[in-house]
Amino acid sequence: MAETAGLLDCGFGIRFWGVRGSIPVSGRSYERFGGDTTCFEIRVAGRRVIIDAGSGLRRLGQAMDAAGEQDATLLFSHLHLDHVIGLTAFSPLWRRAGEIAMYVPACAAADPEAQLSHLFGEPFFPVGFAQAPGKVRFSRFVPGGEPPLPGLDLATTALTHAPCAAGFRFRYGGRTLVILTDHEHAAGDPTQELIAFCKWADLIVYDAMWDEEVDYEPHRGWGHSTWQAGLRLLEAAGARRLACVHHSPDLPDAALEQRKADLRRRHPESFFARQDDVVVLIA
Repeated sequence: MAETAGLLDCGFGIRFWGVRGSIPVSGRSYERFGGDTTCFEIRVAGRRVIIDAGSGLRRLGQAMDAAGEQDATLLFSHLHLDHVIGLTAFSPLWRRAGEIAMYVPACAAADPEAQLSHLFGEPFFPVGFAQAPGKVRFSRFVPGGEPPLPGLDLATTALTHAPCAAGFRFRYGGRTLVILTDHEHAAGDPTQELIAFCKWADLIVYDAMWDEEVDYEPHRGWGHSTWQAGLRLLEAAGARRLACVHHSPDLPDAALEQRKADLRRRHPESFFARQDDVVVLIA
């Protein structure tokens, strides 16, 4: 089970502000695992790094407002809608003092600012991206290339998800956190490259949208994986725990509880992440 201690003063940890995939959902059937899409807050070496800007980013921005914090560093795994939709409601973007650094995986010659400008502006949103008062700086990185953030022990890897997507590995104080959201395993996986990337990780956050015995086959090729594939990767890499994320919007709490129970029978320390779960790796 994930710990519930706060992240504020921890040396290294993660909070799951959103764990749903594809589209936000709401209602009584989603209260336990939550309905917000992908957004993770990492605390490492005294810094906050935000992974993805799904709808969970709205509540994170509210928490930053309450703490008087306006600057942010965002790492994007990719720019699909469920991973950027929270930007329009991210408080620091609408504060003149806010300075926001955004790091986006490089896809051909695409300009991330131009790509995101489609989200900000008519007919989708009433305010243009360039008119937001926060100061935004864009940087591009190649998955598997030079680390995007200086001063951190951070590595990236390319994931199988169109058009391109990145996974992340943070190391600090002898502990390792790997984030592999939006990835589809293939026959023969895990690859030696991915095993090496995850070697001895304390926690692997993994795209487990499907179950191989229930719903993976009809969705093969959609760019998402299974908890069984995540468990195979965990075991091959000698890693400690698996946190399953990117839950299908069609899966209510009862179905996710069943998958969690199936996972626990095979690996008791692993879990299906719930919105607002916190895991502290170094207190």
